[in-house]
Amino acid sequence: MENYFANFLLNNEMDNPLYFAKIHQHIYELEKQKVTLFNNKGPLNWEFITIMSELNMAYMEAKDTINEVLTAQQIYQGTVALNGKDDSLSYEAFLALGSSFVDDERLGEAQAVVTELLEKNVPLSDTNVDEEREFNYLTYIDTLCLQADIFNKKEDFFKEEPIRITVKEAYEEIFGTTNSQTIMARAALASCFEKQKRYREALDQYIIIRSYLDIEKDLATDAERIGLIAHIAKCFRKTGNLDDAKVAYQWALNEAVTFFGEESSIVAKMKKLSDSQ
Repeated sequence: MENYFANFLLNNEMDNPLYFAKIHQHIYELEKQKVTLFNNKGPLNWEFITIMSELNMAYMEAKDTINEVLTAQQIYQGTVALNGKDDSLSYEAFLALGSSFVDDERLGEAQAVVTELLEKNVPLSDTNVDEEREFNYLTYIDTLCLQADIFNKKEDFFKEEPIRITVKEAYEEIFGTTNSQTIMARAALASCFEKQKRYREALDQYIIIRSYLDIEKDLATDAERIGLIAHIAKCFRKTGNLDDAKVAYQWALNEAVTFFGEESSIVAKMKKLSDSQ
């Protein structure tokens, strides 16, 4: 599943010089490991695919969507070569490729991934499905997430919303309400509500998410937590709760100064938001 906490971010983390340097140093180190592994063992082994997966994530963080797609394609091709096309790991790699297509604005190719996976993983309750056919429920739910991501990219929030609700309820049933997957699904739903200007419904979800993040502090970065509070403040303001909005904006500003420093871009963004209230 995508990191939907990234929707909370107030600015591009790559604008932070320290973060920029850290990510590109990480990419440099992974690329060296990739070359060494390729020369010693070739591309068709899990060690190489694991490094490629880490590299794919690093490219995603760096917003280098071209290389993100290229690595995702290589991961998928290698996984299929090792396990076959209709293996659960191959499905995961195909979904990751679809997500990379979304990041690179290649929505037609992402939709083709969704269409193919849904044809293979349709719920058995569908009367048109062969009862003997194997059904991978988690692949089905993750494919729905990708479909919702495509609708989100197209700003078709009306179509996105019911999928987000279905996914959240499915993860609650499978993993429980406090699992990280479920919380991520809730974050995606909250963001969908906010983009539809349904601030009360978004606020209800954001407050639940914050309660989880207060306990599970490793689930989100400091920047994501601060961004979440800023979104909560906005929803307070939009629903007429101006006093709580003011307190939330001030809290987020103080946290930004503490973690990132007075001169950081996130502090500048928080000051702008606070001054506009």
